[in-house]
Amino acid sequence: MKASSGDQGSPPCFLRFPRPVRVVSGAEAELKCVVLGEPPPVVVWEKGGQQLAASERLSFPADGAEHGLLLSGALPTDAGVYVCRARNAAGEAYAAAAITVLEPPASEPEPQPAERPLPPPGSEEGAPVFLTGPRSQWVLRGAEVMLTCRAGGLPEPTLYWEKDGMALDEVWDSTHFALEPGRAEDGPAASLALRILAARLPDSGVYVCHARNAHGHAQAGALLQVQQPPESPPADPDEAPAPVVEPLKCAPKTFWVNEGKHAKFRCYVMGKPEPEIEWHWEGLPLLPDRRRLMYRDRDGGFVLKVLYCQAKDRGLYVCAARNSAGQTLSAVQLHVKEPRLRFTRPLQDVEGREHGIAVLECKVPNSRIPTAWFREDQRLLPCRKYEQIEEGTVRRLIIHRLKADDDGVYLCEMRGRVRTVANVTVKGPILKRLPRKLDVLEGENAVLLVETLEAGVQGRWSRDGEELPAICQTTSGHMHALVLPGVTREDAGEVTFSLGNSRTTALLRVKCVKHSPPGPPVLAEMFKGQKNTVLLTWKPPEPAPETPFIYRLERQEVGSEDWIQCFSIEKAGAVEVPGDCVPSEGDYRFRICAVSGHGRSPHVVFHGSAHLVPTARLVAGLEDVQVYDGEDAVFSLDLSTIIQGTWFLNGEELKSNEPEGQVEPGALRYHVEQKGLQHRLILHAVKHQDSGALVGFSCPGVQDSAALTIQESPVHILSPQNKVSLTFTTSDRVVLTCELSRVDFPVTWYKDGQKVEESELLVVKMDGRKHRLILPEAKVQDSGEFECRTEGVSAFFDVTVQDPPVHIVDPREHVFVHAITSECVMLACEVDREDAPVRWYKDGQEVEENDFVVLENEGPHRRLVLPATQPSDGGEFQCVAGDERAYFTVTITDVSSWIVYPSGKVYVAAVRLERVVLTCELCRPWAEVRWTKDGEEVVESPTLLLQKEDTIRRLVLPAVQLEDSGEYLCEIDDESASFTVTVTESYQSQDSSNNNPELCILLKKPKTRRLWSRFPPWRRTAGTE
Repeated sequence: MKASSGDQGSPPCFLRFPRPVRVVSGAEAELKCVVLGEPPPVVVWEKGGQQLAASERLSFPADGAEHGLLLSGALPTDAGVYVCRARNAAGEAYAAAAITVLEPPASEPEPQPAERPLPPPGSEEGAPVFLTGPRSQWVLRGAEVMLTCRAGGLPEPTLYWEKDGMALDEVWDSTHFALEPGRAEDGPAASLALRILAARLPDSGVYVCHARNAHGHAQAGALLQVQQPPESPPADPDEAPAPVVEPLKCAPKTFWVNEGKHAKFRCYVMGKPEPEIEWHWEGLPLLPDRRRLMYRDRDGGFVLKVLYCQAKDRGLYVCAARNSAGQTLSAVQLHVKEPRLRFTRPLQDVEGREHGIAVLECKVPNSRIPTAWFREDQRLLPCRKYEQIEEGTVRRLIIHRLKADDDGVYLCEMRGRVRTVANVTVKGPILKRLPRKLDVLEGENAVLLVETLEAGVQGRWSRDGEELPAICQTTSGHMHALVLPGVTREDAGEVTFSLGNSRTTALLRVKCVKHSPPGPPVLAEMFKGQKNTVLLTWKPPEPAPETPFIYRLERQEVGSEDWIQCFSIEKAGAVEVPGDCVPSEGDYRFRICAVSGHGRSPHVVFHGSAHLVPTARLVAGLEDVQVYDGEDAVFSLDLSTIIQGTWFLNGEELKSNEPEGQVEPGALRYHVEQKGLQHRLILHAVKHQDSGALVGFSCPGVQDSAALTIQESPVHILSPQNKVSLTFTTSDRVVLTCELSRVDFPVTWYKDGQKVEESELLVVKMDGRKHRLILPEAKVQDSGEFECRTEGVSAFFDVTVQDPPVHIVDPREHVFVHAITSECVMLACEVDREDAPVRWYKDGQEVEENDFVVLENEGPHRRLVLPATQPSDGGEFQCVAGDERAYFTVTITDVSSWIVYPSGKVYVAAVRLERVVLTCELCRPWAEVRWTKDGEEVVESPTLLLQKEDTIRRLVLPAVQLEDSGEYLCEIDDESASFTVTVTESYQSQDSSNNNPELCILLKKPKTRRLWSRFPPWRRTAGTE
């Protein structure tokens, strides 16, 4: 779709904001963001309000919509807030992020001979410090596990263990756990080891050692993963191996999921000893991979999640739980519902090496169908990293500069969320990357795992560029673990594992634990004491909240539904509410609640109500008014509170209970208004004799007055005397003329109350008494009320600019379209204006664009496209443009056979050298056929001609020979028409006993005229292009 010249595009919009960065002095700092806009915005970086320029240490890399700021050799002076500002013709947007530069850790000074050496950590009085932490381990079932920790501090800390946030005595089956205290050999330190005898699969989890004393608390954690040993033959050779999964005793449950959606199975199992869980699919054990996630949720349930389900994922899923007491099964039959519109060729899994490229390719049913690319749930935009190519029906994604985090699940999506899915495997030093994001509740344990190609290599863990302590890191063989026990908000950020030039990153997000709000105040009472005041008393909530809180007092005027906050109070007791606290006189009710950082309590309403009257003060007083004869005079003042008042004119009270009033019949008309704190008196069409009138206002505590002065207008309008209404068509020349009583007297033009500015599209001219406003080429947005204003008088013009009527150029007659199922049908309509809107209807209902209907606009052409028709798509279509309509009748035939004639086998007898024509008629003129003789495809030559005319296909033998005898087939798809040709030297006599009455000579079948549009097999078109 092309944008018109008046389209301003779209303002800049940030799809990904820059994230704060913390680096050590001398390191490299980089900020990245993704911003879109039309036209593409210009991006600049600022710091301290000043635009930054590129230098040796500062550069601004850009890759498509991705923009960055790269700072080399960061210094402490570089710390601060950096702003990314994006501008284009449609608007502006900005985003900011901070760079923090940390001082490098100071090297430990060598102890001076005269000085006393520093004591070891934990030997002085203070909070506990871990000297040795537990190490993450990967063991086979049945192995013995020893987790040890050692902590120092004064007083000596108390140590205890937890598993997955629970004390060991709360674990369902902990009879095989043993705690072994250690001895302090070098200074005040405590040691406690956890021994697990014959580890079981349910023992897998995070084990945390806590150290606590009077000065504080410390913790260190480790991951234990117990794995199933490899299958081995039974000890008794005569004993048959036990089946992996027992046969089901009842029919499994059924679960349907749309293709491309996720399927989640949850199995909750209890038993003692704690059961071991295995998942199976179609009788085969399942292992976790990119699209099959296996985990245990917070409620203790075992979860299998199948991401982006495909047809190949359908089948029987079984959760098998077993312990020493027995086995139980739970099964679900998964069905995947396939969409009506599918990819012609789906994506295939690909592999690529790090720093190389990976190419994903698929095919859509129609080249017009738009697609989008995703990596899991992240939309991929075209850039140098992700090159996206469309060639006809082929859709291709090329991933450049592969890195470990590019490993994952990729999707190509059509409209209607129809997807095709493939895995991209990145071969490099890192085999198993980090998850893209990890959500953990505050206080829970966070575990991140990486598997490397080589065993024993040392990687580097960091968060937001800052190295993480070694106490929470473990390396064992190919596995590298990072365990963060009891995470807080400060632990959130980008966690990175680096190995040489390879790295993988996860976004760790820490969610706050919900705390309960405080309870409501109690014993709330109201006392009406002195005049125009009320006393409110209450007691604190019971029990008293643990966190700081305040009280919030609100008021409500009787008869209203709105509660308005009065003020906040820190301490309970009593408060006096005076009349000055309310905006207007009335009866008021009050309520109170307790508010803390975790929310607010329910409200407690004080019983009864109190009548309060505010004290008014004059904020903006009356001012003298000067107007011209015949104009309205407006007097206004503002008060400090909402209160009723009285207006006076020359000492006579004006009634305000009517919308409009008169001082006396036939005299001055007036109108009284009150909007909130403002009071207004409007005197309509004042005359010269009203000059000198005195206007006054009075209310409790306020009295004010002002005078009215009438001026003679120095000029009069000769024409037009009344408001003029004019109607024009776009591009017309509009001229508005106002004639005054004086020559060359200045005027001001207004449109809809706003002063107009001269430009190429609006010209103002003065010629003697006549003043003109000219619009050379009127537009629809020029419609409105124009005013020619001079000293005290105005002329008004009501201008309406309309678009010219729309006409349909083609088709002018009713169009009939015939097609068969799965063909593409296009209805075309041409209008006389490129910007003319049209609407499409089918059987009287307006058509909206969806997966099966495409609406196109190209210049003056409007098209409705049915990419893959079905019989239900037939009907009466209309293209409506203004008051004109184009009619189309679409008929969709569900064709069961391509060959119309012949319907049976044909026998042809001919004499040598005669001309023989074999004719086959098809249902479509564009269909291609294949001719064969005795099972072999024939080749066109001077003695064998192949002809094609509309729906007729012919094989012609100009001079048949004896060797031309045989069986000829006209084949298309799985259908064929059979012709048996017999060639003799001469005709046999009719009374011959060998005469076959079924033989006949078929030279040509009369051609049937059919009206088919000559378009490729994927399109049927009606109308004019």
